Amino acid sequence: MRRIELCHVSKRFGKVVAVDDLNLVVEPGDFLTLLGPSGCGKTTVLRMIAGLEEPDAGDILIDGKPVFSYREGIFVPPARRGLGLVFQSYALWPHMTVFQNVAFGLELSKQPRPQIEHRVSEILTDLQMTGMEQRYPQEMSGGQQQRVALARMLAPQPGIFLLDEPLSNLDARLRMDMRSELKRLHKDRGATTVYVTHDQLEALTMSTRIAVMREGRLQQVANPTQVYRYPANLFVADFIGNPKINLLDAVATWTTGGTCLKLDSFEIHGAPARASGPIVAAIRPEDIHLSLTPRPDGVEFTVYSVLPAGSEVVVNVRRGDLMLTIKETRAIAIDMDRPVWLTFDAKTINLYDKQTSALVPAA
Repeated sequence: MRRIELCHVSKRFGKVVAVDDLNLVVEPGDFLTLLGPSGCGKTTVLRMIAGLEEPDAGDILIDGKPVFSYREGIFVPPARRGLGLVFQSYALWPHMTVFQNVAFGLELSKQPRPQIEHRVSEILTDLQMTGMEQRYPQEMSGGQQQRVALARMLAPQPGIFLLDEPLSNLDARLRMDMRSELKRLHKDRGATTVYVTHDQLEALTMSTRIAVMREGRLQQVANPTQVYRYPANLFVADFIGNPKINLLDAVATWTTGGTCLKLDSFEIHGAPARASGPIVAAIRPEDIHLSLTPRPDGVEFTVYSVLPAGSEVVVNVRRGDLMLTIKETRAIAIDMDRPVWLTFDAKTINLYDKQTSALVPAA
């Protein structure tokens, strides 16, 4: 298992700043996902680690040794960094069979033929590709091509896996299957992994840590639970979660029992963060309880729309100008335009500073 460090790394493309003064450490054995919207710089970071892009500033170290240093003029080429890389497009050689594609890197290193054959057979067996050695990429499905790309990466036994949106070309069901395969592969191989995606579900289900990026800058690095439950700022809170989090303007007042939030024409008592004055309250849709009958502690809303989705129902409700989204996992029938009563678990509510957008810490 290997360690990756990026110290004050920046990259420009003309006048566009793709990565801005990035400091990031990928610990040995980590499955770190670079997550963010298109154009946030996540793929550029991965390509700089791989040596496919040269930074304009900073240092990149692998196991404490520089593979790039702007000040010292060091640039170690990709082939000497000990990395395995899988591209979004798979990048398989169309004129080569599965065997030839997987064996390509081993042949470049001039390994003995019997050793190459044994290694390729071993990898294809692990990835359930036995019997497909003589097929060409165009004769295979997208999922099978993805497995071949993974097999080619694994064949030289690299200590670092770099994966650039490898599942984005697959259908939804196959993506789910491949997430499971990749997570198992990471556990079995123990390789330090850097994974690029804009799909938050992939990041939340597969990662040991998530690095959220926006416009070339790092927003938060934490484990998936921390990123989901305690987003560091309003951008992360709004980006993570499906359906999206409810972000509500409120006025906070600190009391001995916690913070009281004044929202529209009702109040929520007991928020754990200590705040006063105008703030933004963030409430996950699953943290709002909906009742079809009146409750003494409930706030009356009117159902605006109902969106069934099999195992869950997304309900949008309105009270005056205030609109909330609720996620229900109970099998309940809800009609539009009917009254419902909501209750809130104040301890799950995060508060954000309106000026800085930063998370207000718990008292």
